[in-house]
Amino acid sequence: MLNSYKRKKILLITRGKKNSKILTQQLEELFGDQVDIIGHCVEEYGPPYLYDSDLILLSTESILNYIPADIKSKHKNKIVIAGRTIDFKNLYKLFTVPSNRKIMLVNDRKETAEEVISLLYNMGFNHLWLIPIYPDHPNPPRVDIAITPGESQLVPSYVSEIYDIGTRIIDLSTLMEILFRFDLLDSKPNILSAKYVSNIIDISRKLSESLNSNEKLNHLLEAIIQKINNGVIATDESGKIAICNRIAEELFGLNKEYVIGRNADDIVPNLEVNKPLLTGESDEYIEKTINNKHILLNRIPLEINNKISGSVLTCYEFDEVEKLEKKLRRHVYFKGHVSKYTFENIHGNSEKLQQQIKNAKKFAPLDTTVLITGETGTGKELMAHAIHNSSLRSKGPFVAINCAALPRDLLESELFGFEEGTFTGAKKGGRAGLFEQAHQGTIFLDEIGEIPAEIQVKLLRVLESKEVMRIGGDKLIAVDVRVIAATNRDLKEMVLKHNFREDLYYRLNVLKVYIPPLRDRKEDLLYLLDMMLKEYGKCVKGFLSDEAIQILQNYKWPGNIRELKNVVEFLVATVDEDRVCKNDLPQDLLDVTSSFQDGFTISTIDAREYKPYIKEDLAILKLLTYFAQNGQSLGRRRLLELMEKDGVDTTEDKIRTRLKVLENNGLIKILKGRAGSTITEKGKTLINTITHNINTTN
Repeated sequence: MLNSYKRKKILLITRGKKNSKILTQQLEELFGDQVDIIGHCVEEYGPPYLYDSDLILLSTESILNYIPADIKSKHKNKIVIAGRTIDFKNLYKLFTVPSNRKIMLVNDRKETAEEVISLLYNMGFNHLWLIPIYPDHPNPPRVDIAITPGESQLVPSYVSEIYDIGTRIIDLSTLMEILFRFDLLDSKPNILSAKYVSNIIDISRKLSESLNSNEKLNHLLEAIIQKINNGVIATDESGKIAICNRIAEELFGLNKEYVIGRNADDIVPNLEVNKPLLTGESDEYIEKTINNKHILLNRIPLEINNKISGSVLTCYEFDEVEKLEKKLRRHVYFKGHVSKYTFENIHGNSEKLQQQIKNAKKFAPLDTTVLITGETGTGKELMAHAIHNSSLRSKGPFVAINCAALPRDLLESELFGFEEGTFTGAKKGGRAGLFEQAHQGTIFLDEIGEIPAEIQVKLLRVLESKEVMRIGGDKLIAVDVRVIAATNRDLKEMVLKHNFREDLYYRLNVLKVYIPPLRDRKEDLLYLLDMMLKEYGKCVKGFLSDEAIQILQNYKWPGNIRELKNVVEFLVATVDEDRVCKNDLPQDLLDVTSSFQDGFTISTIDAREYKPYIKEDLAILKLLTYFAQNGQSLGRRRLLELMEKDGVDTTEDKIRTRLKVLENNGLIKILKGRAGSTITEKGKTLINTITHNINTTN
């Protein structure tokens, strides 16, 4: 049997072949055994298949300008802009750069030159007088020295000294994000640990070239070591501590003023800092538990003229990497709450739809609550995505939840979060709710009409005060969130029947967008069909017969756009010929178009002729049959809503009783949980008989 495992692919897009080669090599060293790396330069014209990668990594933000708009929109969630940092192993080249003189920092653009200067200053090279120079600089200074991150060809010809510190590499946080996205963090728990420390080892080795050199150079080196996020202890040839940075002080409870000049093995005997002085060998990636801290350390001998002249210990706490992982996981989790669609993804030319889109575009930048109404399958969530994407919060999270999909207790904890210890087995430390996760973004509450009364109260409080209180908590948490809600129910009618809070309704019903059902914009049907078929390389004119088109146009589409898409997928999957005829259409669709004519409504049923079934029973059977064509079931609330629209005066309790009667007679099946009910073959036979008799009478 062939192996079905499909390797992940990263498309790395850079400026320049040199950058592409170096960064591709860096990624291959880390991920090459499990991920394919495809390097690509913006100067080249790549074939479209390159964008089918699982992740598109850009070496700088400016590369976004080279990617076509449709590609950026389609692959928005796959694009990552890499964080870049200077390779520590090249920093030693700067130890001898003279200070108090103007020095060019040459890079390909002004922004990247300034970014490198900032990195160098933060690493301790703030004694250098660096001036950003780039192509097209209006007035480059006449100086003799230049520093460049791998862009020597851009340095003016009159510069006599060039310090090339190499192409900036991809930073740790970006590497971790890739591991997280590809679900490799847990399978390779130490894969970044080695990379995290290796650069520190490289710079530590350079200590051997300067430890016994001039005092000024040592001060510079120590300043750099103090900036490193790892513990560093360096000793001289006698084993006495020459350098101890802040991180090492914190990890081992040391005082730099006390330990400098003292023997390292006397100060921290369990670290064996001076072991390389005796063995002349390195000990790398050693795990130890010190002061209840899980630590990874490295011991390296320092050599001058082939003689051991000291040792360096570098170390870091595993907890720091774990914190970084947790921070990254939260970052990526929030990034997962993104808006995928824009108004360009809402298709249709009908006047009714276009008017609603026009209104929605006006509402988008207002930062006010929006209520989207419309039947199931019309595209309410798509509209919510588009509004968020055109709002001032478009850079923030877009958090969506279907309020009808969760039981009351779980819905409450999802929306508002909970404190540690609130539930048995609850997550340690508690968990932020979706309102907190949507901070400075948008929360989309789909099926808002299904929220239970007790949660409606808490939701109203959040909308009014912009504060949430976690379940089991005693403090209010401020949230800056825009609310977009959607429903397929008549909330105003629910308010009149006391099934929805009036004050919450008026809080939600500020700006309203109504998405018309497909049957009310039939002029869009062929356009939508053609658009969907083009995804499979087909079109309406060549694929559908006139008879099939006529049937599709006469169909009422109770499932709206979602149902239309299902039918297209069915036809593409089942029709072997080049043309769809009437008999190729789904049988359920043919049954509905032939059985349920416009004249057949619940009100035409005379219940007296069909005892023992009363009018509610026949109405329920008719509706269940109608929706079963798309594989849909109906719950009691939805049945109540539809029956009331057709003039049947009933209640949810009555419907519950009638459903039991129908199930006992084998006409329907009540599904488990909140899945609703569906009609059986026996029920279909009965309702078709009624339909035939009514049509014959008429």
